[in-house]
Amino acid sequence: MTASTVPIIVSAAEQLEIDVDTLDVGLSQQLKSLGVHPNDMTSNQFIVADALATEENQAILEQVIRDSPDADWLTILDKVSVKLCSLNIGNISGRALLQASPSHAYNAEGIVAHALAYDREFAAVGITKERYCIKILTTGAGMLASQILQSQHGIQTLGTGLFSVPQALAAAQAGCLYISPYYNEILAHFTPPAERLVYENPATQHPMSPRMAHIYQAYRDLAVANPSQRVPVIKAASFIAMNEVLAMPELGAQQTTILAPTLVEMISGQTTARPAGSKVYRPSKTYALELPEATLPLLKVDPLRADGVPQVFDLKTDYLGNNAAGLEAAIAADPETSRRIKDAVEVFQKAELQAKALIDAAILKVRGVTVAA
Repeated sequence: MTASTVPIIVSAAEQLEIDVDTLDVGLSQQLKSLGVHPNDMTSNQFIVADALATEENQAILEQVIRDSPDADWLTILDKVSVKLCSLNIGNISGRALLQASPSHAYNAEGIVAHALAYDREFAAVGITKERYCIKILTTGAGMLASQILQSQHGIQTLGTGLFSVPQALAAAQAGCLYISPYYNEILAHFTPPAERLVYENPATQHPMSPRMAHIYQAYRDLAVANPSQRVPVIKAASFIAMNEVLAMPELGAQQTTILAPTLVEMISGQTTARPAGSKVYRPSKTYALELPEATLPLLKVDPLRADGVPQVFDLKTDYLGNNAAGLEAAIAADPETSRRIKDAVEVFQKAELQAKALIDAAILKVRGVTVAA
C-alpha cells in the first residue's frame, strides 16, 4: 500500500457503515487494524452452520453440550450461536444479530418464543439488549412478532428477506430498528460463480436497484410525514460481487452487511485514496438527503414487475392490521417478492437442519447417545 492508495474497504467505509456478515473473529480484527471498526455483526442459519463445521469451533460446541446435559439440539444451537457472537462482540461497535428460526416464519408466537430464548442466552453471557438484535423474515407473522418484541419486551429487530416497499413499510410499522433488503435473491448464492450474472454498473443495471431506491424514497416520505416515528435504517445484504457493495450509497443504503469472501476481496483490493476534505455522498439515517441525481430515474421503473411500472404505495396503508392481512396481500400480489421470500424460508430451513446434523453428531460424541429425529 502506498500513500496514494487504500484498501477498497477503507474507501467504502467513508460512505457506508460496514457490518460483517460472518462470525469470523480474525476478519473483524483485520478490519479494525485497517481503521475500519465493524459496526454490526450479522449472521443467519447458514453462517452459524458453517461456523459449527470448522475445526476450531468444535471444542466450543462440545463444551456447550457438556454444560447443558439435558438440552435439546435447538437449545444447544441457540447457546452456541450466542457463544460465538460473544467471542466477537468486543471487535464491533454495534450489535450482534442472530436470525429467528425459519421454521416459524409464518408463526408469530413461535418467532417471539425463539427471540425470547435468544434473549435469555444473551443475558447469560452478559450481552445486554443494547448489544444484540434479532433478524426476522419479513412475512406477516414475522412483522407481527417484531411489533410484539419491540413494544412488550424491548427487543430490537431487523426485517430480513425483504424485497419490496410494502415489506419495508410494514417493518417500519412494526418498529424494526433495521431492514435488510436482499440485493440478490438467496438462490443466487448457489449458482456456480462462473454462471452468476454480474453487472458492470449494478446501480443502473441490476434489477433490484430501482427497488432499493424506492425503499429509500418511501422512508424519506415517511420521515417527512411522521417526524416522530422511528424509520428503520437500511442495512443492505446479499451481495455476490464487490461492485454491488460499492453501489449501495447511490441507492440509499446507510449500512451494508458483507459476507466473508467479499470482505476479503475488499480488504486485499486497492483503490486510489480520496483527497483530504473531498465530499462523498453518504446516505442519511434521518432520510434528510435526496437520493443522488443520477439515481432519481430509478424511481420511475421496476424491472421486477412484468409491466416495469414502479410499485404504488400509500403511507397510510395499515400493513399489520387484521393479523397483517395487508402485508400478506401485498406479498401475494407481487410474484417476485412472493417467490423470493418462499425460497429464503426453504433455504434457511435446510441450513438449520445442517446445523442440527452437526449438533447431533457432537451430542453422540460427548454424551454417547443418538438424538431422536
